[in-house]
Amino acid sequence: MVHVARNCVICSRLTSDFSYGVDCCNACKMFFRRHVVKESPLKPCLSGNEVCPPDTLAGCQFCRFHKCLQSGMTLEPLIPKPPLNDFIENLSKLDSYRYQILCNYYPIDPDLNVATVLFFKKVMYTEREPESQMNFTSWIYMSALATIEVMKKFPFVYLAKPGDQLILTRSSFMNVSSFCAAFRAYSSNQEVLSFPDGSDVLPYEFVSSRYEEIGNRIRRRLISKFVDLKINKDEFLLLLVLIFCNPALPNLSETGQILVSTYQNVYSSALFQYCSQKYEKCGPIRYTELLSVISVIGKHAEDVNNYFVISQLHGIDCFIPSIVEEGINLL
Repeated sequence: MVHVARNCVICSRLTSDFSYGVDCCNACKMFFRRHVVKESPLKPCLSGNEVCPPDTLAGCQFCRFHKCLQSGMTLEPLIPKPPLNDFIENLSKLDSYRYQILCNYYPIDPDLNVATVLFFKKVMYTEREPESQMNFTSWIYMSALATIEVMKKFPFVYLAKPGDQLILTRSSFMNVSSFCAAFRAYSSNQEVLSFPDGSDVLPYEFVSSRYEEIGNRIRRRLISKFVDLKINKDEFLLLLVLIFCNPALPNLSETGQILVSTYQNVYSSALFQYCSQKYEKCGPIRYTELLSVISVIGKHAEDVNNYFVISQLHGIDCFIPSIVEEGINLL
């Protein structure tokens, strides 16, 4: 069989290879495979603007990888798919890491933002003294930081463009934090959301019964859903990543949509596999029930936004840290 030489769709070298759905040279094939299989973070764009010219493409990991995605190289067959138990265990370790940061540390910088936590190599923390007091502001600040620290460890986040990383994180870290807090409360047989020290997740009560209803929904809605579905720890962990693995977010780039939708398929398949193994014939029904939690989280987020908008309209200062404001749609 005669192999006709064509130009590599990534770097334009002549090649007779066809790999991962496109004509590409062996060097680009191995480059793409290495970063997906080893889940290796990309070095920042050499040009600083995410668009390197073709003659410098080979030397820029960032632009070369995203050119691979734009050119149609198939991602999903290369994504590591460990045994389900190992995958759940890895998620459990990440959740434990989040909780450890939340409960035991405080950052040296008291005014971090989302971009700093995402793009700095390491946020510096100091260990909290057992007797140190935490108020509403410090708890929501630490909840945001601990959640973002975990979110940035997922490959569909750290392989994405910086703009996409910000979109993914800002749109979801409040939801992820609330989801984790709700499961902790549910596991402890609590009826309302609270911070780890038992204090209220809302800073004050409105006099109006209408606004009091919003506060009660914020405190109770997610926990009530967990009670209704009797969600276990494994299901919580498998749902956790799907909350922010959302390719339908506005303004995601083309490669951002490819990355997120591909990983979403992988994580959804893991949840379906779990349901099929544990519930057998009822697996598809359970899978659908669990996915319904995501819509409840969306309603919870609307209530949180409304609560803080109302506080603005009443001229009440909740002392919300700037990093938290990035995740709330204030006026």
